[in-house]
Amino acid sequence: MDRQPQNVTEYLWAAPRVSEPRRRTNLRRRVTFLRELEKTGSVSYSAARAGIDRRTLYRWRDADPRFGERWDRALQLREDELLDRGYSLARTGVPRYVFRNGVMTATYRRHDERLIMFMLNHTRARPSNRRTGVRGDDTF
Repeated sequence: MDRQPQNVTEYLWAAPRVSEPRRRTNLRRRVTFLRELEKTGSVSYSAARAGIDRRTLYRWRDADPRFGERWDRALQLREDELLDRGYSLARTGVPRYVFRNGVMTATYRRHDERLIMFMLNHTRARPSNRRTGVRGDDTF
């Protein structure tokens, strides 16, 4: 059974070896792009860091399904990190500081209701959490 590589480093080692130096450079750039995408979640920034044109990246993504899977996995990882941070802020609140005459006199935590509403809407919008109606309609 063919095991799928789990991260960028395994992708690098599982990729076919090509004797052309240009192909190896492209592979190195792809890996750099995927690592930056995992860190930032921004395609434009990651493309600039890897030195690759965005159009080239999208062409590679369409041509190479494994590269497309790694791309999607990197974006999903970043989205999950942001959701975790959002849930943490919604639960614990954001620290606020009170200053008087240039001196901090008090601190308190402010809970943002808009953030909580956004997180609830995002959770309900996920297909895995969506329930189907008894009558067969999917409008919940």
